[in-house]
Amino acid sequence: MLTPRLRLLFIMTALFIGAAWVGEGDRIDGAIVLAAGGLLVWGYFRSGSLWLALAAYRTGNVERMRDHVRRVRWPRLLSPRWRAYYHWLQGVTLAVEGRVAPARDHLLQARRWRFRTENDRSIMECQLADMAIQCGEPAQAWGHLSQARRLVHHPVVDALIALVEDRIPAEAR
Repeated sequence: MLTPRLRLLFIMTALFIGAAWVGEGDRIDGAIVLAAGGLLVWGYFRSGSLWLALAAYRTGNVERMRDHVRRVRWPRLLSPRWRAYYHWLQGVTLAVEGRVAPARDHLLQARRWRFRTENDRSIMECQLADMAIQCGEPAQAWGHLSQARRLVHHPVVDALIALVEDRIPAEAR
């Protein structure tokens, strides 16, 4: 796992070596190393450590996910896709901590951005439905579940949708 400090160390090393090589007259190799350093800088600000957080989420390692999400220093610099995942995973982190209202706010913000897959968006809609149930808003829960059903997703998500649907009070159905 590359911590942000280690990633910054690699970036600074690449930029320093590239600049030194260009200064010594080795323009082609120096330019290649400088370009690599530039790509690392770009990736650092545009995706942060969210790809690691998403991998930890998918394996069920909530603590590691929480650590990676907290390492994102400037969420506004993230690409639109990674900003969706930032808000989604931030919402999941807050929900695990029992802070439903701010978690719901983050999930609603995630809804505004693009996800890589409709399956991920469908899971997020199920989580929003679950939070709507916790807040006593079964009509909104139905809306989130119907949105989740319309999206292309894995059969496992169908089971998740059914599980959340069973939690809606009978009088609201």
